[in-house]
Amino acid sequence: MIFAALLLAACTPAPAPRAYRDTTAPISSIALFDASRLAGEWREVASFRESGACLICRARFAPGAEGVAMESGAGRARLVPAGPGRLMPEGLKGAAAEPWWVLWVDADYRTLVIGTPSGEFGAVLDRGQIGPDRMKAAREILGWAGYDVARLKPVGS
Repeated sequence: MIFAALLLAACTPAPAPRAYRDTTAPISSIALFDASRLAGEWREVASFRESGACLICRARFAPGAEGVAMESGAGRARLVPAGPGRLMPEGLKGAAAEPWWVLWVDADYRTLVIGTPSGEFGAVLDRGQIGPDRMKAAREILGWAGYDVARLKPVGS
C-alpha cells in the first residue's frame, strides 16, 4: 500500500515553479531612470505568465509629484519611487504588486523592461510596434538578470 502511494506520488508532475528567474543571479535596476519620461500609452508585448493574454495589456502612465498614476488591464495603481529605477505599485494584487525594478529602457524611452527580484513578475512594454533589435535587447537583459527567457511569452500566445 505504501509502495503504491509512493509510486503514484512519483508519477505526479511537479508544479510549475512560480518564479521565472534564478533568484541567485544578480539583478539591478537602472540608476538614471527618469519616471517623468513614462508619460503616455504603453503596450505589453511580452511577459512571464502561465496563462492569459497579458498581465498589464495596455497602460497609460501619468507622472506627477506623488509618483506615476497608471491605468491598465491590471487595474489602477500608483507607482511610487522606491529607489533608483524602482517603483512600488500601490493598488495592484499578486506578483505585480511587488516592487518593480526597471531592468532596461532604451535611450528614447520606447521599450521598457520591468521585473521583480523574486522573479514572479516580469514584462516588456513598448510604445508601439517593438523592433526586433529592442526585443532582442530586452530578452538579453532578462536573461542576464536570471530570467528563464524560454518562458517569456509574447502577447497573443
